[in-house]
Amino acid sequence: MTLDEYYHSFSELLREAKTVSHCSDRPEVGHMSSTDFCNRICELLAKFSDDDFSTFATKLKFSIHFNVIIQAQVAAVNLESKRRRSI
Repeated sequence: MTLDEYYHSFSELLREAKTVSHCSDRPEVGHMSSTDFCNRICELLAKFSDDDFSTFATKLKFSIHFNVIIQAQVAAVNLESKRRRSI
């Protein structure tokens, strides 16, 4: 997966998850818990080549915003980093 493909897939994920929060007991249609959202991001990150993953992780590290969406991405990057080190 290229960075452009990731951004396209991530945009589709955002459209699917109309809201993302740390509260997991919200029965709203289109709501996704931050854990579920993070897991979906992990699925996308696993498709990156090592170089593209490194580029993405570096860009995310310097993000000036910090909300639940960014938190989920950071968590997913950390999980994927650990997975790649263990292979």
